[in-house]
Amino acid sequence: MQVLSKKRAKKILDKGAGDLNESQINLAISNRQRIINKVITSASLAPFLAQVKVLFKLLQDYVSGDYREIPWWSLGSIVTALLYILLPLDAIPDIIPIAGFLDDAVVLKLCLDMITKDLTNYTNYKKNQNDSGVS
Repeated sequence: MQVLSKKRAKKILDKGAGDLNESQINLAISNRQRIINKVITSASLAPFLAQVKVLFKLLQDYVSGDYREIPWWSLGSIVTALLYILLPLDAIPDIIPIAGFLDDAVVLKLCLDMITKDLTNYTNYKKNQNDSGVS
């Protein structure tokens, strides 16, 4: 079984981040439930459910203007990773049991690894907001 390499996953994230526009951000947000459902039903993606939900909150806060302290490249990587979960033309099609979702997981995991600092900054921001009673 061939799984998407980290090198190829990075190329996918770099390309997607470089091509990011507002409509892609909105596309990811509008497909939130479809993406979450796919994560829930996939053994290789399910461990990332909590992080995927945080990514969607971050995107929603970005679009609303509540949180803008994230580099455009990181935002693009998030959108690319989330939309990649929906793509029918993955490196390994999702109709192939187990292997099909592994490439989705590789892209998502690499994205999470690459934006760790940005994600930590966001979760700290949300925690500080909650601690101060701001919603």
